[in-house]
Amino acid sequence: MDYRILDLILVCAKGLKKSSFIGRMDVYAVASISGTTGKIQKLRTTVDKNGDTDPTWNFPMKFIIDEPAALQNNHILVVKIKAARIFRGKNLGEVHVPIKDLLDGVKVEGKSLESVSYQVIRRSGEPKGILSFWYEVGEKFTGKPVESVTVYPPPAPPPMPDIRPGGRRINNSGVGLGTSLIGGF
Repeated sequence: MDYRILDLILVCAKGLKKSSFIGRMDVYAVASISGTTGKIQKLRTTVDKNGDTDPTWNFPMKFIIDEPAALQNNHILVVKIKAARIFRGKNLGEVHVPIKDLLDGVKVEGKSLESVSYQVIRRSGEPKGILSFWYEVGEKFTGKPVESVTVYPPPAPPPMPDIRPGGRRINNSGVGLGTSLIGGF
């Protein structure tokens, strides 16, 4: 299979509809590629706490694209723009971009960085706002794409007992009143 790397930089959104009448909105975006088989690639920007209806992220993202499927118009970049809430983000709108549109004109060596803007569509179907991002399509590669692996830090070593000069141990358990705290020998 032929694959490509799609590098995105979600730059900003302008003119979004305010989700409430009180205070500023804290806005973030979640990007994913729909129509893929297997594990869905989904990435989230940081939260812009100052932009309100005009958030700015400049957040880089990287997706692996199955080129033959994308050229058959089977993959769509979906960017959901949300206002941060206590339990779940409120959906402010979405942008749907066929990956085929981004791949048009791509040569074997890839496509250089390009800037594009798309209309944000609210759940009601009403257009409200513009999403701008940069994208670059990497060189074609063949084979199975490497899936991201979560790396965990090695487990912490067990705590070492504290030993006072002269070989006496100190009670580090934090439980009870050991003789070292009362002054017993």
